[in-house]
Amino acid sequence: MASNQTDRRDASIDGSGVTFIIPCYNEEAGTLSHTVARLHAAAARYAHEIIVVDDASSRFAYDEAALGGARLLRHKENRGYGASLATGLRYASYPWIGIVDADGTYPVERFAEMLLLTGDYQMIVGARRWSDIHWLRRIPKRCLTRLASFLADTDIPDLNSGMRVFHREIYDDHRRIYPDRFSFSSTLTMVSLTSGYETCFLGIDYSERIGRSSIHPLKDPLRFGYQLLRLSLYFRPLRFFVPLSGLIGLLAVARGVRDLMLNDHFGGLTLVLCFMAFQVFFFGLIAEIINKK
Repeated sequence: MASNQTDRRDASIDGSGVTFIIPCYNEEAGTLSHTVARLHAAAARYAHEIIVVDDASSRFAYDEAALGGARLLRHKENRGYGASLATGLRYASYPWIGIVDADGTYPVERFAEMLLLTGDYQMIVGARRWSDIHWLRRIPKRCLTRLASFLADTDIPDLNSGMRVFHREIYDDHRRIYPDRFSFSSTLTMVSLTSGYETCFLGIDYSERIGRSSIHPLKDPLRFGYQLLRLSLYFRPLRFFVPLSGLIGLLAVARGVRDLMLNDHFGGLTLVLCFMAFQVFFFGLIAEIINKK
């Protein structure tokens, strides 16, 4: 019976194929070529293509002939990680999409295992261990991941992993909300979890980066946080407004108790806080109604 289930899964991806997209900005040419070769080997049993998107690299030049059959697309100016993925998606021939960084950090060979799961899931994310992530980046990532887990009402092991396989409808159905920068992958995760797509997190190893990172340790986490709040208002407004209303309500109660003890009547601030609590709650209800239409 297990064999029949595996055959069904294989057939689902074999019949449609997968497009791998590698966003590339100032990555070592040799590392990029090695990543492409490893991808071909991992997906050898499936119909597949590989698209490399050069986001106007300034330190290295890439030759399509040296990329082992991968298609090379170039941006004339630097537009960002998300924009590179969007360009690759625009030219993708297959409905299943695999993305991976070109810096040699991800175990590309695990795509062979991830593709087997496409019969049961619409997105399979390669989840890194926290111990494999540099401590300086680990702190903001943990905070953002906890916030995302609360908003999505799901435990998220890795919010913004750069190695995943997903059905392109997750992108196509919400294309206008995806950003051009690094929070693209975080947005993919949140869209999948809050829109009812079956999502699987598969534990993977994560290696030391080859070359220099283009992620800013302060600016990009702030962008991630802004994007998470925007997505929560778009998909799960009550998860944001109800706790906020409750917090304001508690402040109103505390202030009201203080007013009664000291002045024997409610003060103006208590009334303002009560009004704000109800107002925020009804804003959430209105946003939820609009979201369901």
